[in-house]
Formats: sequence, C-alpha cells, structure tokens
Amino acid sequence: MVQARNNARVLISGSLKMFSDRFLSSGVQKAGSSTRYKKSGNEQFVTELSRWIFHERGHLKTVNMRHNKIEQADEPSMYRITDDLEYSVEIYEWSGKSWEPYVADDVQLQFYMMSPLVLKTLSTDKKGRYFTSFKVPDVYGVFQFKLEYQKLGYTSLSLSKQIPVRPFRHNEFERFITATYPYYEACFSMMAGFFIFTLAHLYSK
Repeated sequence: MVQARNNARVLISGSLKMFSDRFLSSGVQKAGSSTRYKKSGNEQFVTELSRWIFHERGHLKTVNMRHNKIEQADEPSMYRITDDLEYSVEIYEWSGKSWEPYVADDVQLQFYMMSPLVLKTLSTDKKGRYFTSFKVPDVYGVFQFKLEYQKLGYTSLSLSKQIPVRPFRHNEFERFITATYPYYEACFSMMAGFFIFTLAHLYSK
C-alpha cells in the first residue's frame, strides 16, 4: 500500500484470497505450540486496512487558519518588522462517523521567505485548535505562513498564506536611539572642542 503526494491511497494485493471469507474466518496455530485459536486477526487486519485505503482512518483536514497582531482581532493585510503576532489553525481527523479533534505535539509552523526565518512548534488545547505567537523578524519582504505536516499513516497537510512585511515608516522610528548615544557624544564633544580651539586661537597672543 502507498499514499501519493496528493493523498491518494493505493493497495496492491497479490491475491484476492486475502479478502475471502475463508481467510477472514480461518483459525490459527502458533508453530511449535499445541494451542489453536478459532479465529485469527485476519478480519481485523483487512477491516482496518480497508478503512485506511478509503480514508476512513488517518484522514486530516484543516479549518479556520488565522493570524493577527497580539490583542487585535482583525487579520491585517501586512505586518511591520518586530510586530508581535499570533497564528492559529484547527486540525480534525475523520473517525469514520464524524470529525474529531486531532491531538499531536509535532505540528510546526514556518514563517518563510526563501528559507524559514521562524520555526515554531504549535501548542494545542486538545480540542483541535493549534496556536503559537512570535515576533516578526527584523527583515522586510514578502513572507509566507507555511504549515507542512507529513506523518506516517495520515494524509499530509500543506497550508501557506502570503503576507508582506514592511519596515518602519519615517515617523515610527524612535526619536533618539539608545545605541547611538556614543556617536551623539562624539559629535557634540568635537563641536565643543572646535569651539574652544577657535576661541583659544583668536584670543591668544
């Protein structure tokens, strides 16, 4: 059996006898033992295998993917560098009768521009909702929220949403940047030194 990249599932059986009543209801005896069981696990094996092939097991879906700035409900059209944001998505698994919350601890989100600049493992409330928060990198450009989830036995998930990230506008910068204080001091000390030198030169005999 195999699952393709588009989540199509294929089973290749070497014989139709595997699905026959005789095979499903046959007994089994362990080699070297006198104990014989009236019924083997063939029926359970074929049943579970069929459920997987027909997407009644291991079938996932995602809904309600959202992202927004922290403490804001609306989804923005773009972010600014160093913004704090939240991301959430709901993942459900088909149980054969209804969609049930999917619970896992290995679902990851990438904030991606040519390569992932942020990689976060999503937390879950165990009710289907996965979420995380992070700070936008100090790099502007066109980014993607990417969720790629591939787990053996489950349909693969591939979500992406494009979002631009802009730099600070001219009126959004700090008036005085702390890291530049040494340069301010150097500039003013040079001005003061030049003023003192000028006075000394003009009034010296």
